[in-house]
Amino acid sequence: MNLLQKKVEVTLNRFFVKRLTQEDLTFYGYHCKPNPLPAPGEEHKALARVCNQLGVVAVPLEGCIIAREKVDPDKLKTKDGELEEIGQRVLNCTNVQEKDALESFERRRLRLCLKSLYSGKTEVETSGGSLLWWKKEEVDCGKGWKIHEGRRIDVVVNQDSELYIEIDVQYHFYTPWTLHEWLENYPDVPIQWVQNTYDKRQTWEYLGILSKQSPWEIQLPELNMSLAEYHLQKHSAPREEVESSWVVEVSSGRGCFPHLSRRLSPVLTLEMMASIEDARNPGKKVSASVIEHSRKSLEYRLQGSKKVAETIIRRIYKSPIAQERIQPLKIEGYILPRPRLLGRNNQAIENPARVRYQGCARVGETKFGLLNLDDNKREYPTEVRKCLLEVAKKSGARVEIDFYATRQDLPEGDLAQQRFWQSWADKGIKTVLVVMPLSPNEHKQKIRLQALRAGIATQFMIPGADPYKALNVVLGLLCKAAWQPVLLEPLDHPECSELTIGFDVGTNRELYYGTSAFAVLANGQSLGWELPDIQRGETFSGEAIYQTVSKLVNRFYNKFHRYPRKVLLMRDGLVQRGEFDKTIEELRKEKIAVDIVGVRKSGTVRMGREEKVSYRDAAMGTVIFDHERRSFMLVTSQPIKKSSVPIGSARPLRVVHEHGNTPLEVLAIQTYHLSQLHPASGFQACRLPWVLHFADKSSKEFQRIGNSIFSVLQNINREKLIAV
Repeated sequence: MNLLQKKVEVTLNRFFVKRLTQEDLTFYGYHCKPNPLPAPGEEHKALARVCNQLGVVAVPLEGCIIAREKVDPDKLKTKDGELEEIGQRVLNCTNVQEKDALESFERRRLRLCLKSLYSGKTEVETSGGSLLWWKKEEVDCGKGWKIHEGRRIDVVVNQDSELYIEIDVQYHFYTPWTLHEWLENYPDVPIQWVQNTYDKRQTWEYLGILSKQSPWEIQLPELNMSLAEYHLQKHSAPREEVESSWVVEVSSGRGCFPHLSRRLSPVLTLEMMASIEDARNPGKKVSASVIEHSRKSLEYRLQGSKKVAETIIRRIYKSPIAQERIQPLKIEGYILPRPRLLGRNNQAIENPARVRYQGCARVGETKFGLLNLDDNKREYPTEVRKCLLEVAKKSGARVEIDFYATRQDLPEGDLAQQRFWQSWADKGIKTVLVVMPLSPNEHKQKIRLQALRAGIATQFMIPGADPYKALNVVLGLLCKAAWQPVLLEPLDHPECSELTIGFDVGTNRELYYGTSAFAVLANGQSLGWELPDIQRGETFSGEAIYQTVSKLVNRFYNKFHRYPRKVLLMRDGLVQRGEFDKTIEELRKEKIAVDIVGVRKSGTVRMGREEKVSYRDAAMGTVIFDHERRSFMLVTSQPIKKSSVPIGSARPLRVVHEHGNTPLEVLAIQTYHLSQLHPASGFQACRLPWVLHFADKSSKEFQRIGNSIFSVLQNINREKLIAV
């Protein structure tokens, strides 16, 4: 069955550098005995530490170390290991492991060359395997924040021994203010992360102002000195800076600590920028400035990348390529068949917004409550009520919505508030719309947790709703009430999975939530979510993954009285070795085939198409395959347009097939179709496949709930999408 019928030429931000010669591919090899011997799974990290101490560019490969230059005999013994030369070898670019090592080597070499050539003018750091090359200068954008422009650079080698560099524009928000200054200017803007002003490598979770006491009064018993003495003596802090600081509390994986407000700086996020706007700039000047400075078109990105490519190719690789031949790479791609969304009675539906006129695919709970914390009126916002009743009517459902409470009905004490929520649960109300003005997150979170303990999901909205906003509020409310606004027409192919499960990992810096999971059937119908495994370590627990998968597979069995023939497991990010071994083994015993893919959001590649003399983003559903690495890159979203002009550029997904026999073409179509299934949003699909999008949302929700997650969620129906 030919699934790929529409070919297309795709332009990448990838530039040809050179064909690697025999000399480029010839390396010295060394056996290495790390000291101490690493724990299982830590071998590669141990070898990488040794590589940094050899005086030449070196990288691990298959348990050994390779370097293009011979290691000085005096460097063969380091504090972290001992090397023994085993002779020269020529790397083979058709071997994936050897090609990966070669790319790693070229990346390290490029980093050192950039640092050497542009010392003092630029900064070079590594992030997610790529290089970040920053200009020193920053651009003032608004009160208290700047933007730093740089380039993300990666190296790619293909099986024909051709070396390429991928280059993209990168932006970093930055504040020149200390935490103290930020809190004085923006006291209502939430801060999640801070970093030392004297050592940017140390990042902390910010917990708030700890005490009004002087830093001299805060004792550090383990060091037998005060907080002020610690900063003055250990870090040579200016006395005025120490004595004028507030004492704040920060957290890391090692625990909570006191710190000084003038010795820290906030780490800016888009959420913080949005909060600045909400609190201070109702005219949306902040978001307009952010968009202007950071969301660049593909044309801008490719032209800028081309200039950087010319510099690197000329100055570092000394390549004789003519300037006019340094152009973005063009390769063959395909446009995948579009998904077909289904509403009521399996009728085709353009997008979830159309359920207002065609009805939902599946009806859930029919009782809804309203808690109005805005104006104490015992009524729904007009547009929301109108939309909810229209959707219910078109779906063939009768809903009961006349259950109201206002701020006056919400008691003061915690015990009384628990009884308030339980009284609604006793009436069969399991989903409540909460209308409240913009409030601190703590207030919203308290209401959410109290409701969840009573088995009630809450949908929050800020007062004032036009029809567009009202529709999204209603869709969120319905998803939390176990409705399914839209389904997918299943792909008619024998290799398709019958059950797809998405996994996400998150942490609140104290506990790791390792297996947040969400599952859908082949037609996109939700099979529900599962609670994560909570653990102290960062590694996924193979046992916890299996327990989660087994619950969802048995849920499938209870529905269809048989096991699924094939299961697709999607992991957000990089699949670690051994994570899914137990799951594969146990499902094989029941003759259940398994495919595992890692879905990566980050990376340097951009996919476009050339139109006359300019570049535009590749169309939705455009895919390019890398069969050597069993992976593909896929465009699942498009930039927002303003007056028909795109704002920014689309970021494709990179999907790596880690296990299983399903063809990449089938996996690509399933991934694309799941990315367009977003029942909780009327018009905008999510970039990630729906199972991963919701697993990610669930993971963040579980982090907010914290240690009491199991007691809080024990009464919640797993088909209620509480995190949308």
